[in-house]
Amino acid sequence: MKKRILSALLAGLMAFSMLTACGSSGAKSSPDTSSKTADESGKTKLSLWTVFTGSDGDILKKIIKDYNETNKDNIEVEVDIMPNDTLQSKLPTAVSTSTGPSFVLMGIEYLKQYAENDCLEEINDFWDKSGLKKDNFLSSVISKSYVGDKQYGVPMQYNLQYLYYNKDLFKAAGISNPPKTLEELRDDAQKLTDKAKGVYGLALPKDYGYYVQYLWGNGGDVVDVDKNKNMINSNENIKTLEWIQNMMKEGVSPQCTAAEADTMFQSGQVAMCMSGPWNINALNGLGMNYGIAAIPSGSSGAFSAEGGCAYMLPKGTDQKTRDAVYKFMAYWLNDSTLKEWSMKNGFPVWSNSLMNDSEIKSNEILTEVSKASTIGRDWHLGYKYGSQIDKDVMNPLMEKVLAGEDVRNALKDASNSLDGILKQ
Repeated sequence: MKKRILSALLAGLMAFSMLTACGSSGAKSSPDTSSKTADESGKTKLSLWTVFTGSDGDILKKIIKDYNETNKDNIEVEVDIMPNDTLQSKLPTAVSTSTGPSFVLMGIEYLKQYAENDCLEEINDFWDKSGLKKDNFLSSVISKSYVGDKQYGVPMQYNLQYLYYNKDLFKAAGISNPPKTLEELRDDAQKLTDKAKGVYGLALPKDYGYYVQYLWGNGGDVVDVDKNKNMINSNENIKTLEWIQNMMKEGVSPQCTAAEADTMFQSGQVAMCMSGPWNINALNGLGMNYGIAAIPSGSSGAFSAEGGCAYMLPKGTDQKTRDAVYKFMAYWLNDSTLKEWSMKNGFPVWSNSLMNDSEIKSNEILTEVSKASTIGRDWHLGYKYGSQIDKDVMNPLMEKVLAGEDVRNALKDASNSLDGILKQ
């Protein structure tokens, strides 16, 4: 599921204009969910809506199939996979009319808005009822399913952005290790670029959603979400964006989209790119000789934009459905299931009891992914203006920078746009 493909994400977020329907005025009668939770044999049937449309969706379906065939609770989960924008357009109305799924699996960036608009059930009793030990899981992951002291989701996976590199191209260029600093990144990108062979050192896609990582690395930022403060037009950001623009002018990157960068990396036309773990399964399937490393460090450190997905219960879920969903979510959180998901997809391990598993520790990619997970940073997850900032500020800014326009003027325009958003 490529959440960095902003077009789908932003289209989906437009659905939040409909969210007031979930907690609309007036009392709402309790939904009749019996038809979707039980059949004539007494089997409890659960419907799950989710957005895993890639190869990871096939793995998700297999795990669910295994659960259906082995659980002793007479529960059957039916999964409905759809594009993210489709789910976001359908869910608010479905919740308000009590025609939605038993539970939903989607990005944690949506959780706060849905919760604040009375679309989700609180599930503070999950840990006690499931019998799972909350402290066995990374608190940084668990906390992202809370709004204040109220829990609205159960984490399904955690992810950051990583540096992917082609080991064969590195060896041919005489480079032994992936870059650890942004300056090394630029130097390596120059060495790896071979225009005669059509090989570029680094992909700088015009629609990549996390250029903020470069800004953070050099002490810059875009917005202080706690204070709704505009921080984009700074000397630190000017220097970083001019540095990125110079790399583009030097020809180390093609003019490309994020999807094109993935394809070019897979074909050996790009030596390095930034992406999330969702590419790992495809690269393994191709038998590509690649590596993963943490985002390189700038003058102020190394940071990576974090994200993830969580299971959530729509508002109005009855007790029988809630109890059954809890049992499935507990199944997902056992080490066997989490291990299968990480081993097959490359997503980082976030269960403490799984950290020392011998197979996990011997897997080079998972080891590097786990190391990289120490530098995660929240990029406006749950912030009410987050999607609008991506769409109306960052995306136009980076298009201008990568196209060679004056950085200072581009930042002024971006700052004006950001001011307009924050004054809403």
